[in-house]
Amino acid sequence: MIRAAAHELAERLAEVVRVQEALLDLVGRQRPAIIAGRLDEVDALAADIELEVRRLAGIERARAAATEALADELGLAATRWSVLREGLAHDERALIAPRVERVEDLVRDLELANAVNGQLVRRELEVLDLSVRSLAQPDPRAAHRAYGADGGRAAATPAVPVLLNTAA
Repeated sequence: MIRAAAHELAERLAEVVRVQEALLDLVGRQRPAIIAGRLDEVDALAADIELEVRRLAGIERARAAATEALADELGLAATRWSVLREGLAHDERALIAPRVERVEDLVRDLELANAVNGQLVRRELEVLDLSVRSLAQPDPRAAHRAYGADGGRAAATPAVPVLLNTAA
């Protein structure tokens, strides 16, 4: 027989899985928008991601409370899965373990997807920075001087870096 605290934890874990799957979908949909430079779409997806993260925070609090209640019922001081697992009956473990494994898999997938999107954004920022710096004008005071302070011909204005698009 599965105790109520184990059922409660299983339900909270199922909610965590649903929200993390939604987050993974949003982060995955954000990648092509980042690559294509569709900023409005990236912003809209970021707002949806923020909503899901807030929802996840609330669910995580409920999951932590359910975990603590189950640990208390089992007489355990720790709430880590590795400790709880050993105190559960077989049918309770069979109910909760797949959900814990799915949460762990989703966390890894989210970390990877978020890292890839972050790298894409950083790359775009580097290209933008290089573009701005390559288009920047030299000091306008030096650009129009024909003669230096000693009366001789002024040194040539340093060359401005030029951005070459090697992908084109």
